[in-house]
Amino acid sequence: METPENSFASEQAAGAAELTRRRFVVVAGAAVAVAVAGIGAGSAGAATGADLKAAGQTKPAAAGSGKSPKAPKGQWLAGDTHVHDDHSSDGSGPRQTSHQTLPGNLPVGDQIGQGEKTGLDFMPLTDHRTYDQVWDPQWKSSKLLLLPGEEANGSPHAIVLGNVDVVVDGANPAGSASYRHVQQSIWDVHAQDAVWSQAHPDDGEYTRADGVNDNASVQGADVVEVLNVASDPDVEVEYAENRWNAGFRFGVVAASDCHFRELWDVDSPGEPTTHVFVAHRSVRGILDGFRAGRTTVSQNIAGPFLTIEADVDGDGVFEAMGGDEVVVADRKLPKKASLRVKVKGGKGTTLYVYATPGRSAGPIATFRPQKANETYELPLVMKGTDHSWYRVEARSPGSASGSEADPDLPDQLRGATSPIFLSVGAPADPKPEIALPVADTRADKATLVAGEQGGFTGFSDVAVSDKNTHLVAELHEKQATKVVYRRLDSKGRLTKVVTLSGRSATARFPRVVAAGDNVWVVWQDELGKEQPHQPVILLAQSTDGGHSFKSPVKLSKGKGRAINPAITLLDDRHPLVAWSDNSGGAFDVFAQIVGIDKAAVNISAAGKAVSAGVPTDARSPRYPASLFPVVAVNDDRRAVISWQDDRFDPDPLWTGHTPPAGESASGGTDPDNWQILAAVRKAPGRSWDTPVQVSRVSDRSDRHPGLTVAADGTFVAIWESGALQSSGANLELRSSRSADGGKTWTAFEQVALAPEAMSQRAALSRDPNGTVRAVWYDSRSTDWRWKVFTATLDSKNGWSEAQQVTTRGNNTWPALDQGVMVFTSDRAATRAQRDRTQQVYMAKLA
Repeated sequence: METPENSFASEQAAGAAELTRRRFVVVAGAAVAVAVAGIGAGSAGAATGADLKAAGQTKPAAAGSGKSPKAPKGQWLAGDTHVHDDHSSDGSGPRQTSHQTLPGNLPVGDQIGQGEKTGLDFMPLTDHRTYDQVWDPQWKSSKLLLLPGEEANGSPHAIVLGNVDVVVDGANPAGSASYRHVQQSIWDVHAQDAVWSQAHPDDGEYTRADGVNDNASVQGADVVEVLNVASDPDVEVEYAENRWNAGFRFGVVAASDCHFRELWDVDSPGEPTTHVFVAHRSVRGILDGFRAGRTTVSQNIAGPFLTIEADVDGDGVFEAMGGDEVVVADRKLPKKASLRVKVKGGKGTTLYVYATPGRSAGPIATFRPQKANETYELPLVMKGTDHSWYRVEARSPGSASGSEADPDLPDQLRGATSPIFLSVGAPADPKPEIALPVADTRADKATLVAGEQGGFTGFSDVAVSDKNTHLVAELHEKQATKVVYRRLDSKGRLTKVVTLSGRSATARFPRVVAAGDNVWVVWQDELGKEQPHQPVILLAQSTDGGHSFKSPVKLSKGKGRAINPAITLLDDRHPLVAWSDNSGGAFDVFAQIVGIDKAAVNISAAGKAVSAGVPTDARSPRYPASLFPVVAVNDDRRAVISWQDDRFDPDPLWTGHTPPAGESASGGTDPDNWQILAAVRKAPGRSWDTPVQVSRVSDRSDRHPGLTVAADGTFVAIWESGALQSSGANLELRSSRSADGGKTWTAFEQVALAPEAMSQRAALSRDPNGTVRAVWYDSRSTDWRWKVFTATLDSKNGWSEAQQVTTRGNNTWPALDQGVMVFTSDRAATRAQRDRTQQVYMAKLA
């Protein structure tokens, strides 16, 4: 698009199509684009020079502390945070104009290709209340860092980045504050070290007429959209300032909210652009940058690119940047304390520097760049409050900044930084209109076994053998994900933490089994290469009880994505490993008995109908997915593998619900009819049988199975089950048994049902006395926090009532072996916001 260089006043010719996330309306309108020399995606040192160093979650040293804080170092990456495709039921123009009855025209590959063409460094596909786009075989790029994510929740909407599957938005119990379900979703997301972004808050948390609503009381949002072009950015900025003034701390992001290829020329992925400051070009680096709030937004990738920095102690080093929190001893700062503002591509704009309380008090400084790139400094002063913030925005005349913005405003928003937050004595605490319930502080039997305060350690697993307890977990540090191991010996002593994944920064989801001195750990690993995403399955063995491990061996052989491994033992020497792999297009389950099978075999493809679809309908491909396998072996070495599968849905991986017989598939954002399937291998050397249905219902979404073997050889499965409803419905647990070795399964029975609560991510194991035990995390507690519950199975009387086994904090992602449970918890966190603390705890249940 041709526009005068460094100018924001030019407008495209009238007649462009205007589209919003709510509707597709063709009207006379105008749009502006910016073409500015000197700005490029991924330009290092754009804010403070080439020697910037990303501090990640490290807070700058307080003024007067005697330390010598250094300027952050790293690079800026350009991307988008909010992008749709036809996996959203309204994800394309034809779908919106036809009330979701016409074919779609925006496949995953085309939207990713447009992001590549724009020159972005990263991009998610955030379809409405679904993760199906990540399972699409077109979800790949050698040029972009693709972030997993979704647009979650029914009301208000939120963008989740870095989650491992769909975040289910449950229902509030009667009498609860209306934002309870939102708060629980935020805690659920943070238990995955993922990012929560409030999407278009002018349509969920705030209006000019009424101010903030109940949803604005949620605590822990990492970033907030202030430049969503399908909304009113000025109202979004008002909301952000309102929350900052109330002590909430988060960064800012922009959002194209792009649904329509028809408007790629003026509203494609990256228009507007979010820039995030990272130490390493990686998915984890980007997520950490968002969680730290180290962001700035611009109208497009060309600019205007703004940064703000602070030299709080007046030593000439600008140690803080937008998004950072700095704690000082008192309001009286050194005379040389200063702010520095930089802009690239700013000619034709006006820069406004704001401090608490924000725009209502007017700017503390105004600059009008005469060149494309300029730098300004001004004194840093705290006045009237112990909690201040400072930010910059760029404005210019021209077309409206968003489709719902006031077109008559003389200065439209073109760019904005996250604030620098300055506090006296201690960081600010949020002051919500509706407080959270008082947290449960009662003690429980859990003890800390892995992780540091302020960091993330989670997704743990446990194996008990010969009075030794073997622990594995996923550790996030220095913008890397690692697989770590430690052992609790028979005397209750914990060994040092050992990193099994070596120098890889992309190792995830470890699982462990043990028999005597043999210990095996399996995980997925991209081996540091994320463009494209091609994780492999690695297996490491110890033959000396975990004192040392051999170099890992690669089990997966395909060229797709091998993910989410599971492991059990056939006998003391042979582990059975299963995982999902999409090398053939659709995700299928592969299995291998290590030491017996020469290679893994596909056990889920039989009976599955796969189709590439037709070019005229982006929603016509059929790639039913087989995901999240679990494994179990009985005493006769008969193996069963179970997984979730959507092959029985009429349009697998496309949001909608199973229609009544004889009717065509409908629209909507309801989830697929996922079912639980299983395959049986009668003995080593035999082939796997054709998959059979375990859950066998057509009106539910059944996912995330667990599997074990009872003392009498009965196979027991458990899973979470939800209504075919996109939001506002709680998950429940269901179970089934097979007395004939996995060939047939009983009708489901409910497990510890609590209709007012969400119950999810159940795991099964057998206690030392032979009792089958389930653990899961659940929302039924009075303090709203997620707690781990347990129930046991009696072969005659069925499942027992639920028993709560954890109390303090949020407790999630339990794993279980022989009565020993490990789980992730934020109980050691000291703040309700900006505290990433997630650690692994252990409790003996039997």
